[in-house]
Amino acid sequence: MPTVSVIIHTYNNEKFIAETVESVLNQTYKDYEIIVVDDGSVDATRDALLPYMHGIRYHYKENGGIASAKNAGISLSQAEFIAFLDHDDLWAPDKLRLQMECFNENPQVGLVYAKYTSFRDGKDLRTKPEKGYSGWIFKELLSKSFIQTSTVIVKRECLDAVGPYDESFSLGDEYDMFLRISNKFQCGFVDKGLTRYRVHDTNASNDDFLFDNENLGVYKKIYNNFTDLDGEEKKILRKRIAGYSMKVAEGLYRQGKLEESKQYQKEANNYLPFYKRLTGNLIFKT
Repeated sequence: MPTVSVIIHTYNNEKFIAETVESVLNQTYKDYEIIVVDDGSVDATRDALLPYMHGIRYHYKENGGIASAKNAGISLSQAEFIAFLDHDDLWAPDKLRLQMECFNENPQVGLVYAKYTSFRDGKDLRTKPEKGYSGWIFKELLSKSFIQTSTVIVKRECLDAVGPYDESFSLGDEYDMFLRISNKFQCGFVDKGLTRYRVHDTNASNDDFLFDNENLGVYKKIYNNFTDLDGEEKKILRKRIAGYSMKVAEGLYRQGKLEESKQYQKEANNYLPFYKRLTGNLIFKT
């Protein structure tokens, strides 16, 4: 049995999937398997994977979204460590080796992430996060989402402890998962750009309104369900919920959905401390 299962979820990605798989096959660390979960592609994604079928485990399922594809991959794997790779991203050759060394040197950590470099049409854009955190990072992660999925390797025991990806989210499932893990386990950070994040016009995160709404859902879920939050963590969450409620309200207002916008503005107001609450008409002015 391999030590690491690399889970690649894909959907209609005939253009990039082969290059993504190649970046795994080129790893200097070799004790891994590749599980490709095809989430109902209707293009030539499977044809693009045909040259690699001898070296991957290919699983086709009906379309159910990114979270369901990752959950399917996890259920197919029995490895001690799980690595996730988005179907259009790439790994540096030493990615797995350096992160597994981090696990070996820090047996207390349950998840290891790293820096990543975004690129578009072959041109590097920027490397993030500028600052990474190790150890108990839940509070820092509440304040800002800085873990990119394709950089992550996680111990199976962490996933067993916190449960599957939340399939009610279409984008926020990753942030939700990393918050749940970091609340229960220490995390490690490799201060090197080990992943290349491909920027293109069909990136799901390009939808600002959906992105804001999903983040709001994550923060409200944590706020309402975590019973061990301290005062500072609750304060951070209230601020984040208020801020994203206003972003969603503004998006709804621009769509002409004024009554829904009012409800989100009211919600934002309720999460603000009393001395910052707004009074009067909260509707955005044109």
